[in-house]
Amino acid sequence: MKFNHPKNFLKLLAICLLFYANTVSSQPKDYYMLKALVVPVHTQSNQVFTSIGFDGGFDLNLSYSLKRKVYVYGSFNANPLSHQRKETVGGRYKIFKNDYAATLGFGRFEHSKHTFFNSYEYSGGLSVTRIDSYWRYVSETDENKDVFTNALYQSAFMQVDGTKIMGNIHLGAGARIAYSRFGELKYYTRSQANVTSNSKPFSMVTLEPALIFSYLIATFRGNLQLGVSIPLYAQEVLMESTAGLNEETAYGDFYFFWRISIQRLKIRG
Repeated sequence: MKFNHPKNFLKLLAICLLFYANTVSSQPKDYYMLKALVVPVHTQSNQVFTSIGFDGGFDLNLSYSLKRKVYVYGSFNANPLSHQRKETVGGRYKIFKNDYAATLGFGRFEHSKHTFFNSYEYSGGLSVTRIDSYWRYVSETDENKDVFTNALYQSAFMQVDGTKIMGNIHLGAGARIAYSRFGELKYYTRSQANVTSNSKPFSMVTLEPALIFSYLIATFRGNLQLGVSIPLYAQEVLMESTAGLNEETAYGDFYFFWRISIQRLKIRG
Protein backbone atom coordinates (compact mmCIF):
# COMPACT_ATOMS: atom_id res chain seq x y z
CA MET A 1 0.00 0.00 0.00
CA LYS A 2 1.45 3.34 -1.05
CA PHE A 3 1.72 6.27 1.29
CA ASN A 4 0.13 9.08 -0.75
CA HIS A 5 -0.02 11.87 1.82
CA PRO A 6 3.51 13.15 2.47
CA LYS A 7 2.18 16.58 3.49
CA ASN A 8 0.03 15.00 6.20
CA PHE A 9 3.01 13.01 7.40
CA LEU A 10 5.17 16.16 7.63
CA LYS A 11 2.42 17.95 9.53
CA LEU A 12 2.21 15.06 11.99
CA LEU A 13 5.98 15.08 12.40
CA ALA A 14 5.99 18.84 13.02
CA ILE A 15 3.26 18.48 15.65
CA CYS A 16 5.26 15.74 17.42
CA LEU A 17 8.43 17.84 17.41
CA LEU A 18 6.55 20.85 18.73
CA PHE A 19 5.03 18.78 21.52
CA TYR A 20 8.45 17.39 22.41
CA ALA A 21 10.03 20.85 22.45
CA ASN A 22 7.31 22.17 24.75
CA THR A 23 7.46 19.30 27.21
CA VAL A 24 11.19 18.69 27.59
CA SER A 25 12.95 21.13 29.91
CA SER A 26 16.54 22.14 29.36
CA GLN A 27 19.15 20.73 31.70
CA PRO A 28 19.51 22.62 35.01
CA LYS A 29 21.75 25.67 34.80
CA ASP A 30 23.99 27.04 37.56
CA TYR A 31 22.66 24.58 40.14
CA TYR A 32 25.91 24.88 42.15
CA MET A 33 26.95 28.17 43.82
CA LEU A 34 30.66 28.91 43.58
CA LYS A 35 32.08 30.39 46.79
CA ALA A 36 35.54 31.87 47.18
CA LEU A 37 37.82 30.41 49.85
CA VAL A 38 37.79 32.19 53.22
CA VAL A 39 41.47 33.08 53.86
CA PRO A 40 41.87 35.44 56.86
CA VAL A 41 45.70 35.03 57.20
CA HIS A 42 45.63 35.11 61.01
CA THR A 43 49.02 35.56 62.68
CA GLN A 44 48.06 35.82 66.38
CA SER A 45 45.12 35.57 68.76
CA ASN A 46 42.40 38.23 69.18
CA GLN A 47 42.44 39.22 65.50
CA VAL A 48 39.17 40.23 63.83
CA PHE A 49 38.97 39.63 60.09
CA THR A 50 36.27 41.28 57.95
CA SER A 51 35.86 40.91 54.19
CA ILE A 52 33.25 42.33 51.82
CA GLY A 53 33.47 40.92 48.31
CA PHE A 54 31.90 40.72 44.87
CA ASP A 55 31.92 37.68 42.58
CA GLY A 56 28.84 38.34 40.47
CA GLY A 57 26.96 38.50 43.76
CA PHE A 58 27.98 39.77 47.19
CA ASP A 59 29.52 38.09 50.21
CA LEU A 60 30.51 38.91 53.77
CA ASN A 61 33.19 36.95 55.66
CA LEU A 62 33.91 37.30 59.38
CA SER A 63 36.62 35.52 61.35
CA TYR A 64 38.05 35.72 64.87
CA SER A 65 41.25 34.12 66.17
CA LEU A 66 41.19 32.57 69.62
CA LYS A 67 43.92 31.26 71.90
CA ARG A 68 45.98 28.23 70.93
CA LYS A 69 45.99 29.33 67.26
CA VAL A 70 42.33 28.43 66.70
CA TYR A 71 39.90 30.60 64.74
CA VAL A 72 36.19 30.53 63.97
CA TYR A 73 34.50 32.08 60.98
CA GLY A 74 31.23 32.55 59.15
CA SER A 75 30.23 33.77 55.71
CA PHE A 76 27.07 34.80 53.91
CA ASN A 77 26.68 34.83 50.13
CA ALA A 78 23.84 36.54 48.24
CA ASN A 79 23.32 36.88 44.51
CA PRO A 80 20.05 38.69 43.67
CA LEU A 81 21.44 40.17 40.44
CA SER A 82 20.97 39.56 36.73
CA HIS A 83 23.56 39.42 33.94
CA GLN A 84 24.08 38.17 30.41
CA ARG A 85 26.11 35.17 29.28
CA LYS A 86 27.10 33.81 25.89
CA GLU A 87 26.83 30.02 25.68
CA THR A 88 28.87 27.98 23.19
CA VAL A 89 25.64 26.33 22.07
CA GLY A 90 22.33 28.11 22.44
CA GLY A 91 23.15 31.79 21.99
CA ARG A 92 23.12 34.62 24.51
CA TYR A 93 21.07 34.40 27.71
CA LYS A 94 20.01 36.84 30.39
CA ILE A 95 20.25 35.19 33.80
CA PHE A 96 18.09 36.26 36.75
CA LYS A 97 19.40 34.97 40.08
CA ASN A 98 18.14 34.79 43.64
CA ASP A 99 20.77 32.55 45.26
CA TYR A 100 21.85 32.48 48.92
CA ALA A 101 24.30 30.54 51.08
CA ALA A 102 25.52 30.55 54.70
CA THR A 103 28.70 28.92 56.05
CA LEU A 104 30.14 28.24 59.51
CA GLY A 105 33.61 26.84 60.14
CA PHE A 106 36.61 26.68 62.41
CA GLY A 107 40.30 26.10 61.88
CA ARG A 108 43.85 26.36 63.11
CA PHE A 109 46.61 28.66 61.91
CA GLU A 110 50.40 28.62 62.01
CA HIS A 111 52.65 31.63 61.53
CA SER A 112 56.41 31.70 60.95
CA LYS A 113 58.86 34.09 59.31
CA HIS A 114 61.22 31.25 58.42
CA THR A 115 59.09 29.14 56.05
CA PHE A 116 58.16 29.69 52.39
CA PHE A 117 54.53 30.34 53.34
CA ASN A 118 54.57 32.56 56.43
CA SER A 119 50.96 31.73 57.29
CA TYR A 120 49.24 28.34 57.08
CA GLU A 121 45.58 27.71 57.81
CA TYR A 122 43.67 24.42 58.07
CA SER A 123 39.91 24.56 58.43
CA GLY A 124 36.63 22.77 57.96
CA GLY A 125 32.95 23.59 58.15
CA LEU A 126 29.37 23.25 56.97
CA SER A 127 27.24 25.30 54.58
CA VAL A 128 23.71 25.39 53.22
CA THR A 129 22.87 26.79 49.77
CA ARG A 130 19.60 27.72 48.06
CA ILE A 131 19.50 28.20 44.26
CA ASP A 132 16.54 29.98 42.63
CA SER A 133 17.27 31.30 39.14
CA TYR A 134 15.96 31.42 35.60
CA TRP A 135 17.46 31.93 32.14
CA ARG A 136 15.98 33.70 29.14
CA TYR A 137 17.21 34.01 25.55
CA VAL A 138 18.08 37.67 24.93
CA SER A 139 16.10 37.60 21.67
CA GLU A 140 13.16 35.68 23.20
CA THR A 141 9.94 37.57 23.91
CA ASP A 142 7.87 34.60 25.15
CA GLU A 143 8.36 34.40 28.93
CA ASN A 144 6.86 30.90 28.97
CA LYS A 145 10.18 29.64 27.57
CA ASP A 146 12.19 30.89 30.56
CA VAL A 147 14.21 28.01 32.05
CA PHE A 148 14.05 27.80 35.87
CA THR A 149 16.45 25.96 38.20
CA ASN A 150 15.73 25.37 41.91
CA ALA A 151 18.14 23.56 44.22
CA LEU A 152 18.80 23.11 47.92
CA TYR A 153 21.92 21.38 49.20
CA GLN A 154 24.18 21.09 52.22
CA SER A 155 27.98 20.84 52.09
CA ALA A 156 30.74 19.68 54.42
CA PHE A 157 34.26 20.77 53.50
CA MET A 158 37.92 20.85 54.47
CA GLN A 159 40.36 23.54 53.37
CA VAL A 160 44.08 24.27 53.54
CA ASP A 161 45.79 27.48 52.46
CA GLY A 162 49.17 29.18 52.70
CA THR A 163 50.22 32.81 52.29
CA LYS A 164 53.63 34.35 51.54
CA ILE A 165 53.91 37.76 53.23
CA MET A 166 56.25 40.19 51.45
CA GLY A 167 55.75 43.62 52.95
CA ASN A 168 52.53 45.06 51.54
CA ILE A 169 52.04 42.14 49.16
CA HIS A 170 50.48 38.79 50.09
CA LEU A 171 50.64 35.87 47.65
CA GLY A 172 48.67 32.77 48.54
CA ALA A 173 47.31 29.46 47.36
CA GLY A 174 44.68 27.18 48.81
CA ALA A 175 42.37 24.29 48.08
CA ARG A 176 39.02 23.13 49.39
CA ILE A 177 37.44 19.71 49.02
CA ALA A 178 33.67 19.72 49.48
CA TYR A 179 31.06 16.99 49.82
CA SER A 180 27.63 18.30 48.80
CA ARG A 181 24.30 16.52 49.24
CA PHE A 182 21.37 17.74 47.16
CA GLY A 183 17.97 17.35 48.77
CA GLU A 184 16.30 19.13 45.86
CA LEU A 185 17.15 19.77 42.22
CA LYS A 186 14.34 20.82 39.93
CA TYR A 187 14.21 22.45 36.52
CA TYR A 188 11.33 23.49 34.28
CA THR A 189 10.05 26.16 31.90
CA ARG A 190 7.69 28.90 33.09
CA SER A 191 4.77 27.13 31.42
CA GLN A 192 5.60 24.06 33.57
CA ALA A 193 4.57 21.80 30.67
CA ASN A 194 7.30 19.52 32.00
CA VAL A 195 8.88 19.64 35.47
CA THR A 196 11.94 17.47 36.11
CA SER A 197 13.15 16.77 39.66
CA ASN A 198 15.37 14.34 41.55
CA SER A 199 13.69 11.17 42.82
CA LYS A 200 15.94 11.02 45.92
CA PRO A 201 18.86 12.94 47.47
CA PHE A 202 22.20 12.61 45.70
CA SER A 203 25.80 13.67 46.33
CA MET A 204 28.84 15.07 44.59
CA VAL A 205 32.43 15.83 45.58
CA THR A 206 34.40 18.80 44.25
CA LEU A 207 38.01 19.98 44.52
CA GLU A 208 38.37 23.78 44.44
CA PRO A 209 41.94 25.15 44.27
CA ALA A 210 42.55 28.90 44.13
CA LEU A 211 45.30 31.53 43.85
CA ILE A 212 45.11 34.65 46.02
CA PHE A 213 46.72 38.10 45.73
CA SER A 214 46.41 40.92 48.27
CA TYR A 215 47.85 44.42 48.57
CA LEU A 216 47.91 46.10 51.99
CA ILE A 217 47.25 49.75 52.78
CA ALA A 218 47.43 50.28 56.56
CA THR A 219 45.07 47.67 58.06
CA PHE A 220 43.08 47.28 54.84
CA ARG A 221 43.89 45.05 51.87
CA GLY A 222 42.55 44.74 48.38
CA ASN A 223 42.16 41.09 47.45
CA LEU A 224 41.77 39.12 44.24
CA GLN A 225 41.04 35.38 44.14
CA LEU A 226 40.93 33.12 41.08
CA GLY A 227 39.94 29.47 41.28
CA VAL A 228 38.37 26.48 39.63
CA SER A 229 35.83 23.88 40.75
CA ILE A 230 36.71 20.36 39.59
CA PRO A 231 34.17 17.52 39.98
CA LEU A 232 35.78 14.43 41.52
CA TYR A 233 32.66 12.34 42.04
CA ALA A 234 29.03 12.62 40.98
CA GLN A 235 26.39 10.16 42.15
CA GLU A 236 23.87 9.05 39.57
CA VAL A 237 20.26 9.89 40.31
CA LEU A 238 16.95 9.22 38.61
CA MET A 239 15.47 12.52 37.40
CA GLU A 240 11.70 12.14 37.15
CA SER A 241 9.72 14.13 34.62
CA THR A 242 6.02 14.97 34.68
CA ALA A 243 6.06 14.23 30.93
CA GLY A 244 7.22 10.67 31.65
CA LEU A 245 10.70 11.23 30.19
CA ASN A 246 12.69 9.93 33.19
CA GLU A 247 16.47 9.80 32.98
CA GLU A 248 19.30 8.40 35.09
CA THR A 249 22.08 10.99 35.17
CA ALA A 250 24.93 12.46 37.24
CA TYR A 251 25.68 16.14 37.77
CA GLY A 252 29.14 17.62 38.13
CA ASP A 253 30.47 20.50 36.06
CA PHE A 254 33.82 22.23 35.68
CA TYR A 255 33.60 25.90 36.73
CA PHE A 256 35.96 28.86 37.03
CA PHE A 257 35.34 31.34 39.83
CA TRP A 258 36.73 34.71 40.91
CA ARG A 259 36.27 37.28 43.65
CA ILE A 260 37.44 40.81 44.41
CA SER A 261 37.14 42.15 47.94
CA ILE A 262 38.13 44.73 50.50
CA GLN A 263 39.43 43.13 53.70
CA ARG A 264 40.54 44.27 57.13
CA LEU A 265 42.50 42.40 59.79
CA LYS A 266 42.98 44.13 63.14
CA ILE A 267 43.69 43.18 66.73
CA ARG A 268 40.65 43.41 68.96
CA GLY A 269 40.93 46.15 71.55
